[in-house]
Amino acid sequence: MLSFLKNLWDSMDAEKQKRIYAGKLEDEQRHLDAEIEKEEIEKHKNGDASGMQNILASVNRTQNDNKKNENEDKCFERFGVITTLTSNHGTIDHAIFFDISSAGGLASELKVGCHVKYLAFQQTHSDHIKVVQIKEVPESFWDESMSTNEKIDEQIAELRNEKPTFFNTHQRNILGLIMERRPGAIIVDTEHKLMNINLDTVEIDFIPQAGDRVFICCNVQSDEHFVNLQGEILQEVSVHPARLLKQEKCEVRRLHADWGVLNEDCFFTFDVVPNACKLNLGDIVLADLIECERDPYIWRVIKLALLERNLPQATTSATTGIPMNGERHSTTKSRNESNHAITVSEDQRCIFSATFQTQKLEMVVKNNVDRTIRVLSIEFLGRRRDSQIKLIDPNHNDTAFELPGHSSRTLVFEVESKSYGETREVFLIKFENFRVKRSIVVVVCETEAEAEVARAQPNQSITGMGNNAGMQNMRQRSRHYANQVWSNKGEVIPGVGLATKRRFLAHRIAFYEVPERLRNAYLTSNSRQEMTESVESMFPCLKEELNLKNYSIRFQTLVYLEEIEYFINFRNYDRERAHFTRDGEFLSLTIENLSERRPSLVIGDTVRAINPWSNENDNRSYDGVIHKVLFNRILLKFNDGFQSKYNGEDFRLEFYFSRFAFRKQHYAVNRIIKHVGEQFLFPSRVHTREEPQLQIELDSDDNLILHDTKCPWFNPVLNPIQKRAIRNILRGEAHNMPYVIFGPPGTGKTMTLVETMLQLVKHLPSSRLLIGTPSNGSADLIATRLIESKQLQPGDFVRLVSQNQIEKELIPEHLMPYCATVDMAADGTSDDSMIVTESGMKLRCQMKYLGRHRLTISTCTTLGNFLQMGFPPGHFTHVLIDESGQCTEPEVMVPICLVSQKRGQVILAGDPHQLQAIVINRYASDCGLSLSFLERILSRTPYLRDVMRFPDTSGFDPRLVTKLLYNYRSLPSILNVYSELFYDSELRPMVKEKDSREAEKLQKLDVLLPPSEKRPKSHGIFFYGTRSENKQESDSPSWFNPLEARNVFLMTIKLYRQGIKPENIGIITPYMKQVKHLRTLFIEADIAMPKVGSVEEFQGQERDIILISTVRSAKKLINNDLRHSLGFVQSAKRMNVAISRARYLMFIFGNPHLLYLDHCWRTCIKYCVDNEAYLGCDLPDDFETRPELNEDNETETESIAKSPLPA
Repeated sequence: MLSFLKNLWDSMDAEKQKRIYAGKLEDEQRHLDAEIEKEEIEKHKNGDASGMQNILASVNRTQNDNKKNENEDKCFERFGVITTLTSNHGTIDHAIFFDISSAGGLASELKVGCHVKYLAFQQTHSDHIKVVQIKEVPESFWDESMSTNEKIDEQIAELRNEKPTFFNTHQRNILGLIMERRPGAIIVDTEHKLMNINLDTVEIDFIPQAGDRVFICCNVQSDEHFVNLQGEILQEVSVHPARLLKQEKCEVRRLHADWGVLNEDCFFTFDVVPNACKLNLGDIVLADLIECERDPYIWRVIKLALLERNLPQATTSATTGIPMNGERHSTTKSRNESNHAITVSEDQRCIFSATFQTQKLEMVVKNNVDRTIRVLSIEFLGRRRDSQIKLIDPNHNDTAFELPGHSSRTLVFEVESKSYGETREVFLIKFENFRVKRSIVVVVCETEAEAEVARAQPNQSITGMGNNAGMQNMRQRSRHYANQVWSNKGEVIPGVGLATKRRFLAHRIAFYEVPERLRNAYLTSNSRQEMTESVESMFPCLKEELNLKNYSIRFQTLVYLEEIEYFINFRNYDRERAHFTRDGEFLSLTIENLSERRPSLVIGDTVRAINPWSNENDNRSYDGVIHKVLFNRILLKFNDGFQSKYNGEDFRLEFYFSRFAFRKQHYAVNRIIKHVGEQFLFPSRVHTREEPQLQIELDSDDNLILHDTKCPWFNPVLNPIQKRAIRNILRGEAHNMPYVIFGPPGTGKTMTLVETMLQLVKHLPSSRLLIGTPSNGSADLIATRLIESKQLQPGDFVRLVSQNQIEKELIPEHLMPYCATVDMAADGTSDDSMIVTESGMKLRCQMKYLGRHRLTISTCTTLGNFLQMGFPPGHFTHVLIDESGQCTEPEVMVPICLVSQKRGQVILAGDPHQLQAIVINRYASDCGLSLSFLERILSRTPYLRDVMRFPDTSGFDPRLVTKLLYNYRSLPSILNVYSELFYDSELRPMVKEKDSREAEKLQKLDVLLPPSEKRPKSHGIFFYGTRSENKQESDSPSWFNPLEARNVFLMTIKLYRQGIKPENIGIITPYMKQVKHLRTLFIEADIAMPKVGSVEEFQGQERDIILISTVRSAKKLINNDLRHSLGFVQSAKRMNVAISRARYLMFIFGNPHLLYLDHCWRTCIKYCVDNEAYLGCDLPDDFETRPELNEDNETETESIAKSPLPA
């Protein structure tokens, strides 16, 4: 019996293998047939006069006869001869390829040599002809004797003289349902037919899934035989969701293993949840929804962002409040007199004793006349996501209603306290001929006692909210003072600049002065909300989503706002009375704590001296240009008439910065649309070149092969993913689309970029590269790596620097022979004044010297000097931006404006999960100025992660993105944390747990670590729990924690005693007050200080040992931190940078009772606890059992069952 079963099983297995083999054989045969067909087509294209060129010529001649526009798409019908045929495809007239499916029911009648009538489509400016349908096979035109090559060629020649029939074309949207998602295609069921759509050939603005309802924009034949003129579908152009709801506020209702539910009728898969974001039941999210058919769900989430966490405190409601219906203002008659047609309750005030309490508030609208009055709408002015008021009745989605004569309607609002302090939200009730404006003031106190005081004094603004009110008043005074300074008019005598101003420039950039109306709106508003309303009414584009139409005006406005904020901050330097002292050829001005002040003063900034006792006849002021910035003083040069006569008098001083950097950004965002177009800025599909930039490939051993020749790698230790990235860039298959090197921490991003530069220079002799960075440190690093490669000759590259770097002696000695400064004079308009210093630096270099190097390296802003130098179009072929995630989009566009339009290539290297650019204007940052071009482009559909389509490249299209995965920085125990939280657990450690330098160093510090038998010897991340008090001084919004700082200080001393040097230690903290407090501890103890700084100061750096001080420890403020991403709490990017700097040891100091409320920190703490790497204070009682922030854990556990997603 067993023998029988075995034989039966063997026969079944053999039959199965036979079927698999037959399937593979059929696939291989189909592939070979296709290759043979392609070769046949190519042969006839290149060698046969009756090929494609003649067919195109025939079609074009007929078109000209019909006087059709040459720029239109061509749809035509004509006869041809089948010249080759397989089971899947064939060719017509040796040149036109067709798929057998286009023949439909006529496929069985096709034979080589037979005539066919076919419908074809040809796009404008394309040689490719697509056979849409084989419509007819006339039997009278075929017999066996007609299938010889000679006879076929004769027939083709005869038919070529026949004129094709042309049809008009138009575009039409066709509704459909996606039935199946394949790696490179979607199958869509429409009312016409089942459509197989290749995702590479259409524009698509989302990642499609089965069940999505879509509309397909198609080119169709205009056929008069149909009422709607719709003939055959010629080509699919784009695919879009049938319905799209953007930024919908939804609540998380259910969570399963890998998907969840919002608002009962929307589902989402976890791939749309941002990295490091852990959703909980009851969380409020902003979601983009598309219509789908996945019963019982009718919406699918394609984008999701966490708006509010469901904290336990959020369920607390307040029962206290103010009297309703305006009774508090019953005696007020200023706006509600009885003889008015409409009366509305007066402004209201809600007072809370804590955050996340709720109250309902009512206001009455009364009609005092006989006729019916219609309310058109109720609109909140300047409402943003953090609004604390919601209109309940009438529903906020439809606020129109009619008010019959002598009737009233009660408006019901729900007020939720979200942030401490006092805020005022204004709304308009719009009638047919007039509007009524009302406001609701929300006061959130820290204690019930403060709330009682606020209720007892309704007309006074609250105090005692930390320093918020004081800081707000200070900022308001600063704005008004800045406006006063900006508005001052009078004659200004310019100072003596660093170099003679050039009168003649090849291209002069406009001044782009801040519009006066924008300046006034921003600086004269009494509150942030009033400012927001004013600015948005002037520039409605700020409320719109970024698009091609509003691109320039939106970014210009944001850059103007950033400049205004910069101007306000510069007022901190102003002096009411001050005097200068002589210092050789300069006047010197002493400024206390100059090196620590922000924003920094740099060479080229100006100081305006104003005589406080000037009369009307002489109101001149004098500008002094800063020539040197020393430790605590600056050296200036004024006009000779002022400087020579100056005798120690006091002057009022105003400080001004150079606007040139802002002007270059304005110029770039104005020019960039015409320069690169929508395809580059807002890509919706992959556009490929006709031929790759280089016909280069990788062999099985990852060697570069160009024209059958093996090309050496300049860096022999590159890993396979780095090599693939370089190969993809060298091929440059995507046309006019940026290539992204996505480089997580320690993955060799800069190394990859340097190898790319060297390979481009070697294999593209005509290339000329611009390398831009956000900082001089990054530019210096690239220049250093190029020197170390020893592959470039002197003169091959130049490091462009500013005079400020030279004067501050910030240029490394080994780079000096490669450095140069710019003289922007037009060629032939001034004498060559280039100076070569003893160190080899070249100063005041003109266009004939600069721009001729194969590589030019500088910051993005400094590269903008080339904009005025008149380089011809196409002069620069490639732009490579390192650390592009730290640049604002206008900054990145400065060098991109210089790249060749036709054959240029842009490469962006960076990490969207690390810190963005520093933007000091909060409103501009909220509107997107801090969002880098790198991060924005990675949110566009062609750049989105699609694991089904690209399973071998981390889900990214290799023509556009390479994600580096090999980590060379950290021990695996440290890497595991940030790899899991931020990089889909894909990072691969290259530092070994044994026998590596890092592992040996860590073992030597075992005496400092908590004893444990369970913990692996190579475990390098520890959490030191501290329960201490964070403090805030009256003059600053920043925080510090003295006890935590002392623990960090003592740990540093212990490390010193083990032989660790200060340069191998880094101390990171999110607050500047804590930075200063830590520095003070080292200075007072007269002990060598390691680098102590904020997260921003450590981005791009690494240390053997990192100590992190998280600071915050106040329970009453944690809700605010969680919702506003303060410090490290709920700020994934800041946390990511902090925990990814260490090579082999990291100590985190913080309060676990508060940090565990944040998902990322809880994961980190739990990782330490599980590995017996926790020390310090006790853990929260519910730390092990508490999965998330929901109050009802049983409900959540029940909902996170492994339920399958509905089909």
